[in-house]
Amino acid sequence: MQSLLALLVGMGIFRLVVAVLETVLVGAVADGPVTSEAAYFAVRNQPAMLAAALAYNSAAAFLGGYVITKIAGARDLMLGGVGAAVQTAVLVWSFSAGEYAAYTPIWTRIALVFLTGPAMVAGAAVRARAAQEA
Repeated sequence: MQSLLALLVGMGIFRLVVAVLETVLVGAVADGPVTSEAAYFAVRNQPAMLAAALAYNSAAAFLGGYVITKIAGARDLMLGGVGAAVQTAVLVWSFSAGEYAAYTPIWTRIALVFLTGPAMVAGAAVRARAAQEA
């Protein structure tokens, strides 16, 4: 039960951090209020914003992996790897069949799929190493 809770919380943190950062950044970069999906994605798909998306998604994945391993009390990477695999599968699905898949450039979708899992495992590794040293 603790492992399931760890996965849910870690993956929830990933989604929350990404959603909050993306919304705040789009709002900050936009010339005025963003009132439609088209306006939102027009701002979000600017090159600098897409580069930032790679960074904040990776940071959020790292944090998610760390939290998964912290809550689980794990001293190995297994659960972090499970979280990374699940999150990668969710990204693949959402970027191929999701409602907003077409709004994200293909190169960004591919990069996010390849960056998120390793970043989540890296966060889990940092926590697992700290647990082993304690």
